[in-house]
Amino acid sequence: MVFRRRRRDDESAGQVDAGTEPAQDDHAGSPSGADSPPRQAGPFDVSEIAREALSDRIDLGGILVKGVEGLKIQLQVDKRTGRGTSALLAVGDAAVQLVAVAAPRSAGMWEQAMLEITADAERRGGAVQEGSGPFGTEVRVVLPVKTQDGKQGRQASRISGIDGPRWMLRATFLGKAITDANAFQRLVQLVRDVVVVRGDGPMPPGEVIALRPPPRGEAAGEATEGAVEDGAATITDTRTAEAVPTDTSVTGTSASGTAGADDDDAGSGPDEGSQR
Repeated sequence: MVFRRRRRDDESAGQVDAGTEPAQDDHAGSPSGADSPPRQAGPFDVSEIAREALSDRIDLGGILVKGVEGLKIQLQVDKRTGRGTSALLAVGDAAVQLVAVAAPRSAGMWEQAMLEITADAERRGGAVQEGSGPFGTEVRVVLPVKTQDGKQGRQASRISGIDGPRWMLRATFLGKAITDANAFQRLVQLVRDVVVVRGDGPMPPGEVIALRPPPRGEAAGEATEGAVEDGAATITDTRTAEAVPTDTSVTGTSASGTAGADDDDAGSGPDEGSQR
């Protein structure tokens, strides 16, 4: 299933909370607590953005993504349920995988998720480093992999987590984004432009917020009917036999990704950080 947009430009280490959180009386995306300060930079909750400002977003259900020149979007879909579980945004050879999950109202999930990512990577024989990234503390992972021609290689990723009002968005940067600062910054801006739509219903913490291809004739704001046309983004609905557990289980905290990185300098990045 391919849509075109007009040219404008693991294993989980443990479940945080098995209980289902009751729905809020106010808007589902409203920040918890009246004193919550407004965010100055994205990604944002849908309650924080004016409807008319969503006109340039691609509506993927649980997240809205801004279309840019050359953007390709691959949705991973659980064949058993038909629910989209993650979106891979690629521009050239750089990519970022997005997974949005429900979170408790009272606290964020990223701190716990980092522990799970570290444990998973070490179990797989990988190297893990924490450092400062554009969204706060991030986890940099290098895993041993076997290439298509049977050789041993390395797969590098930079994983960030952004805690929002009753959701967490995990962004895993892959491919050329690891070695090319300009490619990385372009994807960082894509993530900052994401709008999360958690929904009104009760969800247990860690449950994936479902994604879907953009509807024809519908939109976030007024957008998608005219926007799903020629040019800026190609969207592929990839149906999988199961829900790709390395990317979407519970908190979405596996160290694995869906795209590789160059073998040379795969683990390169800023010097700050502590090696685990």
